[in-house]
Formats: sequence, C-alpha cells, structure tokens
Amino acid sequence: MKALARALGLFAASVLALAPARAERADRDKDANVTADHSTLDDLHQVAVLTGHVVLIKGTMRLGGERMEHRQDELGYQYYVVTAAPGELATFHERRDPVQEGVESTLDGYAERIEYDDKSDRVTLYRRALVKLFDNGELHDELSGNRIVYDGRNATYDVDGHNADGSGNQVHIRMAPRSSTASGTAVPAPASSLQNAHAVTEGGH
Repeated sequence: MKALARALGLFAASVLALAPARAERADRDKDANVTADHSTLDDLHQVAVLTGHVVLIKGTMRLGGERMEHRQDELGYQYYVVTAAPGELATFHERRDPVQEGVESTLDGYAERIEYDDKSDRVTLYRRALVKLFDNGELHDELSGNRIVYDGRNATYDVDGHNADGSGNQVHIRMAPRSSTASGTAVPAPASSLQNAHAVTEGGH
C-alpha cells in the first residue's frame, strides 16, 4: 500500500534532448547588463539583490522578474535566482546554437522562480513551470510541470510534476511534427529527440 501511495503521489519525466540544439555558447562570454528599480550590493561577499522590474540581458539570454539575487563565486562563475511578483511568472529567453542552416531556434521559459547556474549552464524553473521551443518563431515543442531543469550544455530536460510533499499534477509534453521535405515526406526527428521519458513511482527522481 505504501508503494502504491507513492506511485500515485509521484510523477516525473526525464526528457533527453527534446530538441537537439544547445544554448548559444557565445552567451557565456558576453557581459551581463541588469536594470531594476532598486539594488543592494554586498561587494565583500559578491552578492547583489535587485528588486522591481528586474531585467538581465547577457548576449541572447534574457531573465526577467520582480526580484533577482546575484552571486559570483571565487572563480568568477555567476548564479542568478529570479522570482516573480505574486500571481505572475518570471521569464527566461535564449537563442540556441543552430543545428540546421536557416533555422533559428529559441527557448522561452516561465515559472514563479527561475535559477540560472552559469558554471553548469543549467536553468531550473520552479512552480507553474513552462518551456516553449521555437524554430524560426514557430512553436514546435512545449513542456510543463512543477519543476523543469534545462541543461543548456547537453540539450537535455528533466520535468517533474510533483511537489515536495508528493502532491501535484502530471507533466505535460507537446511535440509538433517536424517539417516536411518538398516531396511531402516528413523529415525524421533527430535521433536524440525524446529518447527517454519515464514516470518515477518510488524513491524520488
């Protein structure tokens, strides 16, 4: 019964390379520019807290929310935690490295809280999390859950539908058909597309 209760209470999906494009590598070398209504800086501990209409732009990457905490470690890596105003969602946008000539791939993410780890190139979205993937402005894939972890270095996604107490909804994944050739034959999805999706019924992720 205990195992059954956990099975009913927990649901998670790991989605490997829903789309194969990685985060644009050039963004890592760009300066970060931040605007906000107010900021507090602790230079000794390399921590800054910004509040009110916060927007960070770093190359093609854009983070937005009501509050942002920024930290830099001793090696110079950056860490950002962005939270939304009550009832709203923080936002994340990034252009990804092209994998096909003439196709611009972008990613948009939304959640109540978004964390970005510059060292691992990982974005984690918490609560009401939603990620949309576009090719040339056309929506192709969409996934939602309570938590989404996007690994920009390896182009992988981990989507979790349950809360810490085991409650919550299932994840939702929408995948549009890939573009067709001139002859009308569908172009196969890349080999890395949606290779693994599973539900966790016991023992966490």
